[in-house]
Amino acid sequence: MAWTDLLNSGPGAVRLGPVDVDVYHWAEMADTVVNPPHRHTYYEVCWVEGGTGEFTVGGHTHPIGPGSLLFARPGVPHRIVSRRAPGIRLAWVAFHLRLSRSDGDLAALFGAFAGSARPLAHDAHDRVAALWAALRATGGGPALPGQQEAAAAVARALLVALAQAGTESLRPRVAAAPDAGAAAVRLVLRYVQDNLDRPLPVEELARHVHLSPRQLSRLFAVHVGRSPAGYVEHTRLDHAAALLVRTDLPIKHIAAAVGYGDVAGFTRAFARRLGTPPGRFRSAGDLRPVLSVS
Repeated sequence: MAWTDLLNSGPGAVRLGPVDVDVYHWAEMADTVVNPPHRHTYYEVCWVEGGTGEFTVGGHTHPIGPGSLLFARPGVPHRIVSRRAPGIRLAWVAFHLRLSRSDGDLAALFGAFAGSARPLAHDAHDRVAALWAALRATGGGPALPGQQEAAAAVARALLVALAQAGTESLRPRVAAAPDAGAAAVRLVLRYVQDNLDRPLPVEELARHVHLSPRQLSRLFAVHVGRSPAGYVEHTRLDHAAALLVRTDLPIKHIAAAVGYGDVAGFTRAFARRLGTPPGRFRSAGDLRPVLSVS
């Protein structure tokens, strides 16, 4: 099945947050293009994959070649003419826009696209080319489970990229730099939760995120408010408290499940942390707030 057949056989409505895109047609053409001046009541965006020629839109003629993006907006006369054989290879999409609300980045983007008069852009970073290639690869070939959904996801990304390319004076957003330290701490917290039943020295936790023990300890002080070892013990005992209240497991099994090799050591640590030994804590469990089992 051709990628155009797959997309055109699916639902035409594409939801992009507050923007509804009614897609009328996905198409491609590899023949010489010589079409008469015409206009549409919808948007048509063409990507030139190969060949050279001219795009006349709104009375102005622009030279076009590989990577050119042509924007035919509603009501604006336009025409594409190739200069020589074998002609221009085109892929395009025709659609109508409806904005259900005006807030958010996507509403701002498509609102700016709808208000723009830009007739031509160039795919300088090959973003559109990569997405169109991905759309062909995802939507082509034998029909497979999930293929329609995968192709639709790529099509949504391509529609956003086309709107970006067709909007005048679009300023890049200054994204906040990712906090690598916070991300490393989150990974360690998850690692601790997944490995409570065995020893967890700080050296192992640090290796898990490719840091030194000193670096990890500094990050824990900032993001957690305690040392890695303190967090491990705190988590072990909170998990033990939840198991005591929610299960009938013997105390020695609970001690092993949270990484304590003997009941005596577990009992001392538990009483120090929660103010009462495990057995007494369990007997009063119906009077205590139940801690979550992470």
